[in-house]
Amino acid sequence: MTSITSATPIMVTPNVLATTMVNGLTTDQTAMATLEEQISTGDAINVPSDNPAGAANLLQLQGAVTRAGQYSSNAQDGVGWLSLGNATVSSVLDVVQSIKSVIEGVSGSSLMGEPATVTSTADQVRSALNQLMNLANTTEEGGQPIFAGTGNATAAYDANGSYLGNGVAPTRTVAPGTQVAVAVTGPQVFGPGTPGASDSFGGVTTSLLSGAGTTTDGPNVGVLQTLANDLNTASQDLTAGNRSGASAALAQVTGTDLQNLSTALNRVETAAGVLGANQQAVQGFSTQATNSVASLQQELGSVQDTNMAQALTNLQLQQTAFQEALYATSQLSSDSLAKYL
Repeated sequence: MTSITSATPIMVTPNVLATTMVNGLTTDQTAMATLEEQISTGDAINVPSDNPAGAANLLQLQGAVTRAGQYSSNAQDGVGWLSLGNATVSSVLDVVQSIKSVIEGVSGSSLMGEPATVTSTADQVRSALNQLMNLANTTEEGGQPIFAGTGNATAAYDANGSYLGNGVAPTRTVAPGTQVAVAVTGPQVFGPGTPGASDSFGGVTTSLLSGAGTTTDGPNVGVLQTLANDLNTASQDLTAGNRSGASAALAQVTGTDLQNLSTALNRVETAAGVLGANQQAVQGFSTQATNSVASLQQELGSVQDTNMAQALTNLQLQQTAFQEALYATSQLSSDSLAKYL
């Protein structure tokens, strides 16, 4: 058995030498091509083989950036919805509080001889009802009624104040496993909007809109329409000289009607509180998601972006080494093709 020791000469054949030469030059050329691609694209990883571990990390970071970006987009959309909802409900509050102040100023004894003033007050109530009907059908930029809940309703309320939406408020996913309502439903603001609603006192619902468009008292007529109807009754009785009838109608206005209006106002205030709290929460999630996107993009850049100064230096060193290898190889044999490369 023949043993090979450090003193044993090793014969390198021309074929082995040529193969080694070509492999070395090919490796150098591949390295230069990789560096040139990194410089031209600005990306340190263009194919997974450039850096398998880095490529896996890159995919994870890209997925995280996409998710954080979606959360940020959802939150920003939610802030838009909630801002519009808050502004609209604030307007509803202004209208209802204004009418409440007017009704609180009604004095049966002082108005007994002034049917025109009673009629004017009734006109104010009807005007307020019209304003609320318009506010109740407010839509966001995409045309979706903000108080209609989820679904494809084109309006939250019909002309009679009946609710056309559903009782599920739209939500947005603003963080992993976290959804926040970006609106309130119509009944949360304006009260029950369908005949036979349980929120009814003596046949008069505390809804601000139910019965809108009706001209007479009846089951489940909204509080504002009831106010207008009772004021009209008082005015007509005063004109006809029926002072007892007028007094009873005005007592209804300043008693039960005002109480129902206060209940309706409390409901609007509660809805405003919900919207305000949700807007503050979604704004916080929006900031959090935006900061997360920025942080992840920075981390992604540290993995993906080419270090230009280092890459240019490495390319220059690689080119120098390649030229030296070509020269050294060409000197091995005067007939070598390497000197012509």
